[in-house]
Amino acid sequence: MRRRTVITAVLVLCLTAAGATFAVARSPAKHHTRRTLTIYTVTPKGGLAVLAGQPGTFSLGDRVAFSDDVLTSKGGTTLGTDGGACTVTRVTDAATGSGALLCAVTFSLPGGDIETQALNTLTNGGFSGTQAASITGGTGRYRHVSGQLSIKFLSPTEATITFQF
Repeated sequence: MRRRTVITAVLVLCLTAAGATFAVARSPAKHHTRRTLTIYTVTPKGGLAVLAGQPGTFSLGDRVAFSDDVLTSKGGTTLGTDGGACTVTRVTDAATGSGALLCAVTFSLPGGDIETQALNTLTNGGFSGTQAASITGGTGRYRHVSGQLSIKFLSPTEATITFQF
């Protein structure tokens, strides 16, 4: 009798463990589901300020403060704004304004804010190409987001940004 009880208990335990493993394998984890959001940003007139540590030079510690309009696409519906500050952390060529900037940017969108941070490359005084940034947090509907974003610089005042949550 005792042996039958032990065998039954082991069998139930194995079936329960197998069922739990099967359920985990079949159901996608919520935290691993990827969502994307693509926006278009444009810097309005007066939306950029350069705070030079040494006027007339590109040097360590220079800061740039900015604010952009955030739209669904070029010429699309306004979604909100962003605002950020970048600090020069490395100068690779002062004469051409090339180096690295540490940038912290907050995107204010319907339902909350998304916080981001990146070490971006500046070449010949401007951002170009596609660069990555980290999503470091958020508020409201973006309160538990994490991931990264890619910034495709279209011109000195325009970019397309794709968030991957």
